[in-house]
Amino acid sequence: MAQKKPPGSKRSRIERGKHLLATVALGLLTACSRGGTVPVERMPQTVYVPQAVYCSAVGPQPVGSPLCPVIPGNIGPDPAIDQTVAYNGIIGQLPTSAKNDPQTPFDNLSWQTFIALNWAQGQQGSPASQGLQGNGLRVWQGWPRVSDVFGNAPVVAHCNAPAGMPVFAIGSDGQGNPEAHNEEYIQAATGEPAIDVSGNWTIYERRLNGVEVTYLQAPGGNTSWNLTTQQGQQNFIKGGGTVDFPAVGDQGAATGAIEIKAAWRVLDPARHAENQKRFYVVTALLTVAPDLVRASSGAAASGPICATVDLGLVAMHIIQKNPVTQNALKPEWFWTTFEHVDNVPMASQPCDPTSPSTCAAFNQLDCPVLQAPAGTNYSYFNPQCLSPDCKTNQPPTASTGGHFYWNPTQPFAKAYQVTANSQGKTVTVGTQISRCWSVYPLTQQLNAQWRAQLARIGSVFQNYMLVGTQWGASLTDTPNPRVPSNAVPSYLSNSVVETYLQTFFDPKKPFNTGSCVSCHAAATLAEGNNVPSNLSFLPGLAQPVVLRRPPVGVAGHEDEIRRE
Repeated sequence: MAQKKPPGSKRSRIERGKHLLATVALGLLTACSRGGTVPVERMPQTVYVPQAVYCSAVGPQPVGSPLCPVIPGNIGPDPAIDQTVAYNGIIGQLPTSAKNDPQTPFDNLSWQTFIALNWAQGQQGSPASQGLQGNGLRVWQGWPRVSDVFGNAPVVAHCNAPAGMPVFAIGSDGQGNPEAHNEEYIQAATGEPAIDVSGNWTIYERRLNGVEVTYLQAPGGNTSWNLTTQQGQQNFIKGGGTVDFPAVGDQGAATGAIEIKAAWRVLDPARHAENQKRFYVVTALLTVAPDLVRASSGAAASGPICATVDLGLVAMHIIQKNPVTQNALKPEWFWTTFEHVDNVPMASQPCDPTSPSTCAAFNQLDCPVLQAPAGTNYSYFNPQCLSPDCKTNQPPTASTGGHFYWNPTQPFAKAYQVTANSQGKTVTVGTQISRCWSVYPLTQQLNAQWRAQLARIGSVFQNYMLVGTQWGASLTDTPNPRVPSNAVPSYLSNSVVETYLQTFFDPKKPFNTGSCVSCHAAATLAEGNNVPSNLSFLPGLAQPVVLRRPPVGVAGHEDEIRRE
């Protein structure tokens, strides 16, 4: 029998220190938050506490704070993924040390990337106390949008934008259908939008870094293979090309190819100063193509929307191509997703990422919320209407023909709000969203440490959390029809970007899955649907018109290919 360590032993002091670190980090996060207490999930009790690595091994040394503006191109040491036989990822018991903790190096990479991308433009040489404040544009906002690379939608509104003001353009095909080349309000995965508690559509913006743009425009240096055009894709296919985006080190690249999708909600401008303490806010010109605008009465509007709005960042997807390795990690990109902590409540019975096969909400939209935590002003959940009176994660009902129109003034989704009776009251709601999966316990602990560092410098980015990091791997456990076996964790969704597929999985319909890798594995070029595009849907934008899948109940919903 193993001898029990005495209370004063070196090992017991180390373990008590680890517990103290997690407790202090959580306490600082609560006490130091600007604008009040930052709500977090209940911290799990585990012996092993993962350690935040606030800056990647390369790059300038931080001044005054361990946070730094260096985007890592790869994870740090991860001995746990050297095991390639009987490999189960994070399924099963929680790790007992860094040696059998596969997830933390990926989560540290995600946080390092999020911090570096959200450093203020032109201030990469400034300390975190300056670079991570909420004023001004961020590093990633200097990257090209997809419309800069693939062109605009056939119809966009023509509005006079004040000098220097960002423009968010919602384009169309000219027939009342939103088109995918500009900013969007339709979720790519399912063809449905999400409405916040104020009755406004959620807006989605996509950008990509120079490494990816260079590759798209000239794979292998061959400009005749330009993947941003249909002719270039035809040449690429005829020449026997294989799509393989660069990873860090390829042709001297400092990072891999990176794609970003940011989600924004429209905020009340009268509360601008208050909102700036809680959200990263940009004041922008919102433009909407005229054929997408109709009054709540159903009458067509006389023109486009040209509105100055405050937009608050509510979510950020970041994917980066990773290098080839000889362990369990596949070169299938790093998949990072962040959300604002006020977005949605956790379901009353959330699914467990360490035991995905036991998910009680498998293949269903509704993840009921029976009681919402007090004191949180959710962006996508009205606590006055709980389950079962208001089901969660239900898409809005489309207008005739499957259209979702914009009201000429706020609330922009006025026609699609619904009323419900709950506890003797009539309540108006948008999209009642809940989080179906709990956040992995070690990710929660790491979040507390990172957010505490941001709280120390008074950064608005303390109000964002890592939902999870997914990465390609082959799980060697017994196959389960309820569990994707090609990624760790098996499921990962952002509640306001992929609202309607959080617990879904159908091997025969890869788009209908709550797993980034499973869905994107089906991505192909626009020319020749059988030519894989290396898990990126962006080459599909080489088509002149790209429409999303028709909403539920509209002909073609089950058959239409959904493109990113």
